[in-house]
Amino acid sequence: MLKGRFSQLSNFNQILLSLSLVVGSSFILLFIGSLLCYLFFGINIMTDTNALDINGANPNIPALKFYQAVYSTGMFIIPPFIIAYLISFNVGAYLKINQNAKLSSFFQAFLLILVSLPLINMMGELNSQIHFPDFLNGIEQWMRETEEHAALVTQKFLKMDHLGDLLSNLLLIAVIPALGEELLFRGVLQKQFSKMTGSIHWGIFISAALFSALHMQFFGFFPRLFLGMLFGYLLVWTGSLWVPILAHLVNNGLAVTASYFIGKGQLPQEADSIGSSNLMWETSLISLILFSALVYQLFRTRKRQIES
Repeated sequence: MLKGRFSQLSNFNQILLSLSLVVGSSFILLFIGSLLCYLFFGINIMTDTNALDINGANPNIPALKFYQAVYSTGMFIIPPFIIAYLISFNVGAYLKINQNAKLSSFFQAFLLILVSLPLINMMGELNSQIHFPDFLNGIEQWMRETEEHAALVTQKFLKMDHLGDLLSNLLLIAVIPALGEELLFRGVLQKQFSKMTGSIHWGIFISAALFSALHMQFFGFFPRLFLGMLFGYLLVWTGSLWVPILAHLVNNGLAVTASYFIGKGQLPQEADSIGSSNLMWETSLISLILFSALVYQLFRTRKRQIES
């Protein structure tokens, strides 16, 4: 019986096992995704390497979205359950998805994301202005080209003509990443790095850094690091993975929804960039104050619960 079979592995070996399972699951789902793309869209990815080229004249966006959904499922959602099954005798407890949180915790997490948006946008603006020394020009150029490619993918994915496009993007960009990335980075890796380092704070920081680095967008690294650490502390303060999942969902969902209404002309273009343009420092300062007050309240609530 495999359940809990590897529970006696050292912390370091549990991390290696986890990363190996993530890589293995990703490759398997990439293959399955290729087969499904052929069945549903008539695209043979194995023989036509340009079939899903986002830079092509007529990229098949529905096929790209479908392939991305399958890949994300294989990389983020499936592995955490396998890891928890192999390492623990209680999957739900290991991943902290069987822990109930108060409704107030979900509401506070929702507010945290709302009030931190200008602060996050300011971090993104400052991050994008970082320049490397001359001898690292080649690396900086590669990073900026990677950033531009990611921006192009996002731009084409977020072109939404009707409500169905909005719903499919919410599933692809908000629901699947919120569920999968929190299961892997907070549910599994944060726990394992915390045990290995003997520090909850180091566990949160390392898993958040990996979370940000995985997106392969250096000029958005620091705002994602900030978000990853926020999600990590939300898990620690509330004891339930569903709270950071909701916060992640709100963050991504707001971006998708704002893009939809901006495209429809029902919101101004500046709606998704508050804190990174006019009055950047003023709005970011207000954002920081409100964010700090909410974090302090959450921390105090958790402390009172522990003491009682």
